[in-house]
Amino acid sequence: MGIDRFDGKEIEYLQEVLASGRLSGGQYARRLEEAFAEAYGVKHAIVANSAMSLLISAWYAAGAGVGDEVICDPLVQFHAIAALWQNAHPVWADVCADTWLMDPASLRANITPHTKAACVTNLWGLPAELDALRQVADEAGIVLIEDNAHAMFLPYKGKYAGLWGHIGVFSLCQGKHMTTGDGGIAVTDDDALAEGIRSVIGFGESPPNLATVFRMTDLQAAVGLAQLEKVRAYIAEYQKSYAHLAAVVEECPWLQPRAIREGCGNSPYIFSFLFRGDEHGVDLETFKAALFETGDTWNVGFTQVPAYKYRFFQVPVAYQSKGCPLHGCPYYKGSYEYKDGLCPTAEAILPRLVNHNCMISEEAAKGVADRLRQAIAKAEAG
Repeated sequence: MGIDRFDGKEIEYLQEVLASGRLSGGQYARRLEEAFAEAYGVKHAIVANSAMSLLISAWYAAGAGVGDEVICDPLVQFHAIAALWQNAHPVWADVCADTWLMDPASLRANITPHTKAACVTNLWGLPAELDALRQVADEAGIVLIEDNAHAMFLPYKGKYAGLWGHIGVFSLCQGKHMTTGDGGIAVTDDDALAEGIRSVIGFGESPPNLATVFRMTDLQAAVGLAQLEKVRAYIAEYQKSYAHLAAVVEECPWLQPRAIREGCGNSPYIFSFLFRGDEHGVDLETFKAALFETGDTWNVGFTQVPAYKYRFFQVPVAYQSKGCPLHGCPYYKGSYEYKDGLCPTAEAILPRLVNHNCMISEEAAKGVADRLRQAIAKAEAG
């Protein structure tokens, strides 16, 4: 990496926490919340021990529970698993063929009288059509949550991803743009939603509702505060790296670049493109072999299938395999089956997706780009 990820600032803040004698419940969690809220221009920022904990809390704050449907996008499963913790029933909206992000038309088509909320993933550093998704949510009277695990300081039409939804959730785990090892931050301008999230992530002697302990320690927050001061510099470096990789894909007629639509920024996380070689006489297995010969960490096909085809959702393994909330739940009055064809676009593109980590230095990206060109040439030669 061209930028020193961890330098003396983290050590300085950690030493302050240790000197205070309070490793949790001190000033640093509050300082990180205040600094993040200021950086995003949002009323509330709420830290927790993970983004997954905050997704669970966000569904709760949105009022999603037993008998309710929540709409998810199918390339990842995290928000749907979080919904199960609140006994809500995940429903799946398809993605757009050029961005691989939630299709607003599919969101609209999947709203029923049972729908309570939806969660859109701003996947791999690009934003979905957040203005259109928010409009659909508002018209239906449902809460829109943004999963911004891959979308730190990602601009979209004049404001950051995470601010278009009613709630935005960011991940701070080890592999993200800024990290506390594990951790997460939720943002919202809605006082009631903020209170709902906070009521779940921690409590004192006796909770007013069914709560847990998802608190972030001050040790984590100290690292996060230092990271926040540097993360935009990291992202600027990754944007240069992305440009080198994107240039190679643009040159190749049988690779489909990922669309970046008007008004969208880019907060590079995973660089991704779509294989279309079978339409041009190039074999996928030949291309895969050429990619893997480079020694770079390419992934082909991602998870291969949409999340609703995972055994976790197909077989009632949640809640000691008693069925709820997916299979025969007496409180669920809707009708929805996890079957083939639910999201045809997602099913078609997943086996063709080609991914590489983009959180690398510009110099490293130049090398990956050169080797990708070589792999393309080998695949074309057969």
